[in-house]
Amino acid sequence: MVQKSGNMLLSAPYLAALEQHPYQGMCFHYVIAYRDTEPVALLYFQETDVHIANVDRNVDTEKVGDRSILSRAKGLVMKGLESVRLRLLVHGNLLQSGDHAAFFHASLGSEARARLVNRACNFVIEADRSGKKIRGLLVKDITPDMQDELQKVDAELTPFEVQPNMEVQIRPHWQSFDDVLNDYSSKYRVRANAATKKAAHLEVRMMDEADILRHNDRIMQLFKNVESQSDFHMVSIHPSYFLDMKAALDSHFVMRGYFLGDELIGFCSYVSGMGHNYAGFVGIDYAYNRDCCLYQNMLYRLLGDAIKDGATSVDLARTAMEIKSTIGAEPVGYRLMVKHLNGVTNSVVRQFIRNIRSKEWEQRRPFKEQA
Repeated sequence: MVQKSGNMLLSAPYLAALEQHPYQGMCFHYVIAYRDTEPVALLYFQETDVHIANVDRNVDTEKVGDRSILSRAKGLVMKGLESVRLRLLVHGNLLQSGDHAAFFHASLGSEARARLVNRACNFVIEADRSGKKIRGLLVKDITPDMQDELQKVDAELTPFEVQPNMEVQIRPHWQSFDDVLNDYSSKYRVRANAATKKAAHLEVRMMDEADILRHNDRIMQLFKNVESQSDFHMVSIHPSYFLDMKAALDSHFVMRGYFLGDELIGFCSYVSGMGHNYAGFVGIDYAYNRDCCLYQNMLYRLLGDAIKDGATSVDLARTAMEIKSTIGAEPVGYRLMVKHLNGVTNSVVRQFIRNIRSKEWEQRRPFKEQA
């Protein structure tokens, strides 16, 4: 069934790797829906505790006015949130952006899919398999159609948008990254060549399981460097995450290390398979990022690898949208929906959620026909 979905991030090896060493307190739920004896839907859930203190970075209090209760109470509310953890049920994957929450049989329309999502969410909450009281629900990365249908079956869910996924569609005539360069306008071709030259003295190595184990402490340090720059993240990763991914997925999980002599100064990772590549976590020593154009070169590498892998697209995930657009990535918007299971609290949460904003950014157009 998952093979039919074409989604490697719903495959048994990938999901088993996440379960091997989960983030603190995280547990996992799977619901299969049947029509008679035929499975017609697979739905995936993560349950975890999340900190909500840094919601401040995503709430635009100016939209509600200086005299509003929200604005006047902002300081007090945020102080109170510093130590708050919320037990959250997530329909989807907090460690990967994109639509990786479910696979439905083609015969199911959007209305039927929404009803199944609603029933599955309630089923997991009522089953209480973890023994921890679930306080909130997040339906992650869905299409506008699914949002509309879910609002019909559960009016307590509040929709909101976050930063879009950035994806590059692989053009049929691209056989290597040189073909991408040929399609860039002069400005972006010169920029790519200049960035590549700045990293020419670095050694880029494919990292196997032994390499990851040997450098794991440094890998986590580099990852934390990047994570600390993120505006908002609900959960982090276990220190064994990269080892687990490599052990479980083998050649479908790729890590490339960027070395200056014997020193690892950066890495990028991705999952490949079923015609699509999905960029994973990266790590950067920011002392070298500017002089070596580390992150820019990682993006070029991710695109080049997707071409070599025969993928039809590469999903570069969220954040850093502008720089990702310089290599040809286009935004793909998803919606999220959330509710607190306490009705009174949910009305307060709704006021915050409605004022979540995405950072403004400029879409770059690197291809000749866009110049």
